[in-house]
Amino acid sequence: MKNFKLYFALFFVIGIVNNCLAQSQSQTSLFGLKMGAGVYSFTGGELQNPAPLLGYVAGIYIHDPLEDKRFHVQGGLDIRFRGGNFNNAKTTDSAANRAYTQISLVTLDVPISMLFSLQPNKREKAWFLNVGVIPSYVMRSVVYVSADKIPLNSQVYLQTWDNLPLKPFEFLAHVGVQMKGNQVGYDFGVNIGITDMNDNFRIDGIYPATGTGKRISTVAFEASLLF
Repeated sequence: MKNFKLYFALFFVIGIVNNCLAQSQSQTSLFGLKMGAGVYSFTGGELQNPAPLLGYVAGIYIHDPLEDKRFHVQGGLDIRFRGGNFNNAKTTDSAANRAYTQISLVTLDVPISMLFSLQPNKREKAWFLNVGVIPSYVMRSVVYVSADKIPLNSQVYLQTWDNLPLKPFEFLAHVGVQMKGNQVGYDFGVNIGITDMNDNFRIDGIYPATGTGKRISTVAFEASLLF
């Protein structure tokens, strides 16, 4: 049951994607598929020595007709595999005193944005400034320890195995640029967490010590193909 939400979300997104691909054969379609990768990390003072993590995003989007006007509205549904690495491992680590080196997140996101046309007199292959917000729901969160990135023992730390003490929702600000062509388009953007995810984050037996009550947020740079 603990993986039910993840599987449900995956099948849900896949079903919508298949439907959108069937409709996107028409050049007038307002639906599309997004697939891409990103560099993700954590910010704030709670988690020490953050480093980038390569992650992935897939989803669907819908917008109003991209005609000769300056402003457009776009929404979507994404699933992201993101999180962050940490430069905490040492050669003196032991089984009882282990450094956390990665936290992975699986999130279901609803990006909502305004598209500002940078070429309002151009109907095809025009660039847009994309500004908006992304409400993000954390479906799964896992902490890994040591330089080998081993999942923390689920029997000892059952309460934090796939449910870390993080708030289930994060809101992100998004800014980027987007171009939609006849067949393939491009999207580049930055996502910055504007809410604090710390929900009394504390895990005993790992270091650097947690439980300071300081902020936990995320940041990302993503590049995606639009179909």
